[in-house]
Amino acid sequence: MASAVWGSAPWWGPPPPAPARPLTDFDFCSGAQLQELTQLIQELGVQESWSEGPKPGPDLLQAKDFVFSLLGLVHRRDLRFPPQAELLLLRGGIREGSLDLGPAPLGPYARGPHYDASFTLLVPVLSLDGTGQELQPDVGSCYAWLFLPEQVRGTSVREAWQDCLGPPVPGGRDSIHPAQSKQTPKDPQISVDQLHGDVTEPEAHESLEKSPSNVSVPELPQQDVTDVDFPSPLKKTNGDVTKAADVSPVPQPSEAREAWPTLCPAQVAAWFFASLAAVAESLFPVPGAPRLVHAARHAGVTTILLATPGPPRRLLLFDLIPVVSVAGWPQEARSHSWAGPLASESSSFYLVPGGGGTERPGASRWQLCFARQELALKTRIPVPLLQAHAAAQALLRPLVAGTRVAAPYLLRTLLYWACERLPALYLARPENAGACCLGLLDELGRVLEAGTLPHYFLSGQKLGAGDGAASLLRALALLRRDPARALRAAVEEAKAARKGGGLAGVGGGAH
Repeated sequence: MASAVWGSAPWWGPPPPAPARPLTDFDFCSGAQLQELTQLIQELGVQESWSEGPKPGPDLLQAKDFVFSLLGLVHRRDLRFPPQAELLLLRGGIREGSLDLGPAPLGPYARGPHYDASFTLLVPVLSLDGTGQELQPDVGSCYAWLFLPEQVRGTSVREAWQDCLGPPVPGGRDSIHPAQSKQTPKDPQISVDQLHGDVTEPEAHESLEKSPSNVSVPELPQQDVTDVDFPSPLKKTNGDVTKAADVSPVPQPSEAREAWPTLCPAQVAAWFFASLAAVAESLFPVPGAPRLVHAARHAGVTTILLATPGPPRRLLLFDLIPVVSVAGWPQEARSHSWAGPLASESSSFYLVPGGGGTERPGASRWQLCFARQELALKTRIPVPLLQAHAAAQALLRPLVAGTRVAAPYLLRTLLYWACERLPALYLARPENAGACCLGLLDELGRVLEAGTLPHYFLSGQKLGAGDGAASLLRALALLRRDPARALRAAVEEAKAARKGGGLAGVGGGAH
């Protein structure tokens, strides 16, 4: 009896071989298989997730409440801090490229030995309505000076901020004219971005550290800032953005603006840290609450480490940045056709105490920041490209340790430029994640070689790579010879961080 056949093979035999694929799935530089790289990137994405599902885990929510309450007590101590503030929480610290602060010394922190996950919190200490003439741009840069008039609504602003004033800027007449904004944009869903990581040169300015008695599990008196008799003035919502009460300086027509003193970002950052440190010293133990292990100021950033009660115990890093919120949209800012209209694009931007680009100590320039717009853009980026970017950041992390190169944010900017340059269908295909990751690294190498990258939001402006770009370029070339090995190491590091491994002391003798 003849046997049944499937095609030309017996039904009980092996299936016919798949059609031969063209040999196009190899990386020419390293010889790595792009399919293997994509699988490693997907595995890294699984390990990098803070918790299963789209919602943050209880550890993060508890730590977030701790930080919000801590800021509430700062207001209780110093009334210059606004009683209600618009807080923007980003997943990933500034060492992972969450913000553009330029090349700056940001401390010795490294994911793994020092923390398990990091976040950035923008804390407005002043709000402008965007209709005055308080801002003067520094031509040819991404910086601006912020003038303060004598009074605002009958209150002496200069007297209140006397310890944070810088010298007047002589001869300044040009100002930034943001587009008017009718309303604050609605909160996006939880503004917690994907985790990445990198480090910069250890150079702390001030620190307040609670040294653990055990380097693997810090044994500190458990502390909390919640006070049942003091309701937190910070209105918390399901998202990471809360409504703000505007304090809008209005220039006095009878006064020459050139004579107004400037608000110095370095002085504001020092005041912010001093106020927070004073509150931290007065905390009392609360069982089952997060513990404040360490706090230090690096450039314009206050970095704190919180140990969660667990299990498992984790160490979370929060970069707190005092900023000025400006309603409106600068006229020189560009639009983004690939993303379509963004509801938040014409609403507001920030002034941050940038760490780079200041040629003299104590320069009173603020750096323009578009964190809200970047958060809106990220929702339009295809998931495979986001995974590729997260993997590239993970590969970059050990290379930037001990440097002052602004590579992490440069890599983030290259992510936006890639969306303008490449077809959306190509970026959205999961099998292209490996090629996209290598492409981002190759583009970063070209930027490091050139030394600059066009600013994504400000037409005609450029981002600088910073000192050490040449050495990082050499290290990046070595990594490109074997990206699969580097990705395997990143996956193992992410597994360790997921188990709560970052409970060692911070910085050793650096502080």
